[in-house]
Amino acid sequence: MTPSRTRTDTPELQKELKLLKGLLRITISVDSLSVLLDSAIRLLLEILPADGVFIYLLEEDAPVLTLRAASRYLPDLVGHFSIRLGEGLTGWVAQEESPVVIPERAYEDPRAKIFQMLPEDRFESFLSVPLRTKDRLVGVMNLHFRAPFSPNNTEIELLMLLSQEMGFMIRHILLFEEAQKKARQIEALSQVSQSITSSRYLEEILHLIVTVTAEMTNSTLCSIMIYDPEKGLVVRATQTLSDEYRKKPPLQVGESIAGVVFGERRAIAVENVQKDPRYTAKELARKENLVSMLSVPMMIKDRAIGVVNVYTSHLHHFTRDEFKVLQSVANQAAIAWENTALFERTVAMEEALESRKRIDRAKGILMKKHRITEEDAYRILQKKSMNMRKSMREIADAVLLAHDLKVD
Repeated sequence: MTPSRTRTDTPELQKELKLLKGLLRITISVDSLSVLLDSAIRLLLEILPADGVFIYLLEEDAPVLTLRAASRYLPDLVGHFSIRLGEGLTGWVAQEESPVVIPERAYEDPRAKIFQMLPEDRFESFLSVPLRTKDRLVGVMNLHFRAPFSPNNTEIELLMLLSQEMGFMIRHILLFEEAQKKARQIEALSQVSQSITSSRYLEEILHLIVTVTAEMTNSTLCSIMIYDPEKGLVVRATQTLSDEYRKKPPLQVGESIAGVVFGERRAIAVENVQKDPRYTAKELARKENLVSMLSVPMMIKDRAIGVVNVYTSHLHHFTRDEFKVLQSVANQAAIAWENTALFERTVAMEEALESRKRIDRAKGILMKKHRITEEDAYRILQKKSMNMRKSMREIADAVLLAHDLKVD
């Protein structure tokens, strides 16, 4: 007589145990969002016979879902592909905050939308659940099946339980990462503020600002462009090693994105500069892998003196906080430019005045020694300067030194 099958041997219970063990493992070991999402995907594939799993997260300040994790398929799209709320089946699930189960012919559903970059039209069955906390939507989790698949009640319950726990864990990690990000921003802004009152030269200050800003915003490229009345907006600092970007031609007011930002004195974010008709350096953007862009004006009261640009190498939605932080950096960079430029002009004027005094003293010595006019004495200094390829001040200093040694 064969032993009767106990409840612990049922597939349903085995799946429940796998889920509970997996959730416990994730809770104990996860320390970052990417690890959490990857662990959730592996757990899903243990419980359900899915051929593809995609996890989208809702952007903080926009009705946009960005692909943040995927199994097997299209790793290059992770972080680079977005869907708006209400767009396609995924967008519908997010907008309605309601799960969808389509056992077969999912691509024929009237809510479906075919995206060229995603292989969704190759899948027969589609299962999607919203990820949410107690009071807000966090994202959407999709499972795709190549063959028709109809989940039973237990499988749906397990999936809903996982989605609920995932929603809370994702929200917790996002809040933690946001706190870390704000701490880095405060530290970076402090560095920028300190640079304004430092004794460093202007170019060194600008380089520090773009380097710190690129690190703070996790950007591929950051640049500062200053307006020159004769040339236009000129790149004065960037942390990139690309000579082609450093030497890019100046922009006129109203030209390209930065020119519009400067002319209208307002920030502009661009989802993809390689496709935006306003952006004039598309070929350079493709070479340097520049995609999303945020450009803000450098303001002194109500006057713009330049722009600060940041670029990412993937599609990115810039949040309100990122706008505010970059605008703060831009305004401090403007103050640094004004203060340091004024200081350097003052130093240059003082050096010019001191040179003039020394040249006048040298002329006086030559006039007395050779009994010549002031004009002749000046010509002697000028001729020596040209012949010896030294400045007038250096020649004057030599005359003064010789005279002082003779007197002593």
